[in-house]
Amino acid sequence: MAAQMKATPLRRQSHISNIKKNMIYYIQGKLVFKSPTRVVVENNGVGYTMNVSLETTHAIGGEGEDTRLFTYQVIREEEVQLYGFATEGERETFLMLIAVPGVGPKVALRILSGFSTDELYQAILSEDPASFTGVPGVGKKIGERLIVELKQKIEKLPVAQGTEHKGARDVFAGAVEALMVLGYRRKDAVSAINRVIKGAGKPMGIEEVIKEALKKT
Repeated sequence: MAAQMKATPLRRQSHISNIKKNMIYYIQGKLVFKSPTRVVVENNGVGYTMNVSLETTHAIGGEGEDTRLFTYQVIREEEVQLYGFATEGERETFLMLIAVPGVGPKVALRILSGFSTDELYQAILSEDPASFTGVPGVGKKIGERLIVELKQKIEKLPVAQGTEHKGARDVFAGAVEALMVLGYRRKDAVSAINRVIKGAGKPMGIEEVIKEALKKT
């Protein structure tokens, strides 16, 4: 039997006003269909189609398993779109992205498919718009806009001040500085380090990051 759908109130005030309009906070039930960009969760005999990022696709279980996805609804005159997220953190990041002028839900989902939340924050905090060029439909101009609009907001987030994220930022900053000492321009150093960290798939120490960056340049 599918689990009961639950709509829970927000526990904290969000800086995004449109979060208050979201009537369904999460949907819990059986995952009956899963693709890289879309899932269907059955709850009480009703199948809910949700657009998802690759990050969420990788995080949730397989078809037939129970799952819970945090949601955001886009309601227009002719359609209702439901977006699902494996974590509250990814959902909050999505809300920050769609608050940026020119970034709609579909573009925001592409960005979340191209970056993990930590990688996205890192690209913005390091002011590296070139790292967004690999995301279809995004490009450098939108990357620059994201940096201008979100850098200060991300710096104030608790996740950006946490020990795990701070450690990653310290490794990133130290590796960039080391490459600059070796004669790299800052933007080239930032791009090189971003490529290494994004492709690693695991935490790396500063020396390992530098060695890998030197191999790739």
